[in-house]
Amino acid sequence: MKGIVVNIQKGLYKVRPVNGAEDISCTLRGRLFKQSRTTKTLVVVGDYVEFQPVMGGRGVITTIEERRSKLIRKGAGKKGVHLEQVVAANIDQAILVFAVKDPRYNKNLIERYTISAKYGGIESVICFNKIDLIDPPEIQEDVKEYRNIGYTVLLTSVVVREGIEELKSLLKGKNSVFAGSSGVGKSSLVNAVFEEEKARTNTVSTSHYKGRHTTTSSQVYELPFGGRIIDVPGMREFGVIDDGTGIRNAFPDITELAKRCKFRDCRHINEPGCAVKEAVESGLLEERRYRNYLKLRGK
Repeated sequence: MKGIVVNIQKGLYKVRPVNGAEDISCTLRGRLFKQSRTTKTLVVVGDYVEFQPVMGGRGVITTIEERRSKLIRKGAGKKGVHLEQVVAANIDQAILVFAVKDPRYNKNLIERYTISAKYGGIESVICFNKIDLIDPPEIQEDVKEYRNIGYTVLLTSVVVREGIEELKSLLKGKNSVFAGSSGVGKSSLVNAVFEEEKARTNTVSTSHYKGRHTTTSSQVYELPFGGRIIDVPGMREFGVIDDGTGIRNAFPDITELAKRCKFRDCRHINEPGCAVKEAVESGLLEERRYRNYLKLRGK
């Protein structure tokens, strides 16, 4: 039988059969179980698998299908080695949720998420949530910047139901992952889309304005109008793994400017005739964005 992994808890993989039957709790076949001990994200939520039913209403996963896309972050390995940690698989788009207040978004972090999404073959939607807490003009310039680059940008609030219908329209018929830091309101947005309590929510800590983890494990929700949502736990840190593809695609403005540099191998640091540096000096390119670009490239 074939199915999609919709939840993982303590070595048990909940699989939703593609034939519409009830979810089945599965373990891994011996060979896969041995692999899972060295490969932390051998099976993740969103993976399509083949499994065999066994006695007791459970199943055994026998095959993991190749992933067509994945959201990845940098995980810690032994002796400082960074490993690829797959957060979710087989996704069409990432709804990257950032709060405009409590906790306020960080543009460097937004760029980290968009790089990882591009690297994993996923389109990004930047969602500025909790807009009822501010006056919209406060973020107007940032919204304009990301739209000019080519991103779809949503402004949402579950309190006044701002942007919820637009979000539903974007979700229809697609596999979407809701990703972002703890406390930005991902689970509240999931509940607003369904208009019922699907995901558990919590408040933000008033001592440091960082979110508390409310989603403790990734969960898949089937949308009544077609498509599905993968809600992943909040991540306070998001390290980037990239071969250069994600950065080039996530910084299309700098990539385009670089075509006008005097030297083809320009590093955009202190070379003469650098169109990127000239754009920074003239105010055409934000210096913060430029410096984050260099940092992410390991300059």
